[in-house]
Formats: sequence, structure tokens, C-alpha cells
Amino acid sequence: MNPEIAILVPAFNEEPRIGEVLEVLCSYTSSHAAVVVVVIDDGSTDKTAAVSKQYPIELVSLTSNQGKGAALQAGINHVQEAHYWLFVDADLINLQHEHLNLLLNPLLINKETAMTVGVFKGGKTLTDLAHRYFGILNGQRGFAGSFIHNLPDLSWSRFGVEIFLSKYAAWQGYPVAYPHLKALSHHMKEAKYGFKKGFYSRLQMYRECFYSRLVWKNYCRQHSKTNYYSSGTLP
Repeated sequence: MNPEIAILVPAFNEEPRIGEVLEVLCSYTSSHAAVVVVVIDDGSTDKTAAVSKQYPIELVSLTSNQGKGAALQAGINHVQEAHYWLFVDADLINLQHEHLNLLLNPLLINKETAMTVGVFKGGKTLTDLAHRYFGILNGQRGFAGSFIHNLPDLSWSRFGVEIFLSKYAAWQGYPVAYPHLKALSHHMKEAKYGFKKGFYSRLQMYRECFYSRLVWKNYCRQHSKTNYYSSGTLP
């Protein structure tokens, strides 16, 4: 498999929501050559996989919940090589083709750009604010193939994967673009799971993010595929 664009969609218990996202992604692929959509079912206990199979996608199923980082790594391993990559969440609200173009265009226009990080604007107030002040956590991203090729394994990072990706890009000196994704949002955890379970899930996410923030430097020293240490130190 060597598509021009690989779109990875990590999903855990997103049965009621993933269809809306796949409708947009699969209609996007029908008008673009050599695009593959890969759903990574991260050990869901609902019918996320069954809903996904109703669409022209590639499905990777993990037998147990391993976290977002491991799901994305499984998707990368499945595709192996692509010129461009998109990471897209399975619980988005109002996803449009234009949002995908906004993530891709900076990579196409400027070959030096290695990563794009989508910023919600004009969607839900809370998610807009989160993206504005905690942009390092933003999950809608585009990548040049060389960036993905040089990444160390992401399986350890769980919900801290976005922090790691941003820190890794800064360390390597890769140019990053931040396109605004107007009117795009996602379902809050409290809305998906109920307040108590959703709040606990949010705390777990923050803990995983904090862990990633603490250990990313040591992880890069031990696992990076390229050696840049002779030219400087980790930031």
C-alpha cells in the first residue's frame, strides 16, 4: 500500500458518532486519487467496527484498548508509506472537505512544512477556547511523509500523543502551520459518556498528557531514528 494521502481515524467506542465523520472522509476520497481511510478500532466494546465496515475504509482492529498513540501507530504500520498523512478524530462535529484541504494545503504549497495543527474556530465555545490556549493538544493534524517516516514508535504515548508530536517537531526544527478550521468541533467527553464517567475520562487524559510532557525528552534520546544531538540539545 502506497497511497498519496493516508487518513488515520483512531476510534474507541464511537459507534454513534463515527459514521458522520466517515461519510465526509469517504466522499472526500471519491474525488481524490490514491487516498485511503484507515479506521483503527482501539478495542471498542460497542459497534464501532461494524459501523466502520459499512464504508469503503481499511479497518485495523486492536484486541484491547491501548490508547490513542498505539492506535495511530497501528495505522501507520498498516499503511507503511504515504506522501501525506492526516490524523482525524472519530467524534468530530461538522467536518467538511474544506477542513481536510486546510490541513493538507500548507504541506502541498511549502514542501518545508512538516506538520499542520488544526485550530477550531467558530464551533463550540469550550472547544474553541481549549484549542486557543492548549493548542498542543489539538488532534486534527496533517503530516509530510518524511515526518511520519522519521518518527519513533508512538505506542507508549496514549492521549499524550499530540504533545509528543508537537515537542518532537519543535526539537527537530520542523516548520509547523496552524490553519483555522472554522465551525468544526467535537463531542465533549461528558456529553459522550455522562458527567461522572466523562469527567473521570478527562482526568485520565490529562494524566496521560502530563506523563508525555514529562518523559518525551528521554524517549527521544532512546528511540529516535535520526541523531541530531551533535548539533544541539533537546529544548
